[in-house]
Amino acid sequence: MKKRLDEMDRNIKLRSQSYGFKAAVLIMAVWTLYESYLVLFTSAQKLNFIPCLVLTALVLVQYFSESILKRMMIAGDEEYKEPKRALWLFIVTIAFTAVTTSVVSFIIANRILV
Repeated sequence: MKKRLDEMDRNIKLRSQSYGFKAAVLIMAVWTLYESYLVLFTSAQKLNFIPCLVLTALVLVQYFSESILKRMMIAGDEEYKEPKRALWLFIVTIAFTAVTTSVVSFIIANRILV
């Protein structure tokens, strides 16, 4: 009976942490969109990068930790082989961040110059 209560407590805790993480990502996404709206459609001259950086950090930490934990779970399994996915994901993430940053910078620079 004690073991079942521990598993139930762990499931409750994991579910509540999942809801908390989803709420944090949603709030940061709304804040990021609001800041972008202010720069693009009002007379605001400067973008607040704090919500953008926190949102990016939240998603990247969650994604990379999940990827690393999956790799640790299948480390001894000879049946399942995964190609260097963590390295590939890191490279793709850096490329996506660079492209997004350059596009946003271009939009902001043109908005300020106009």
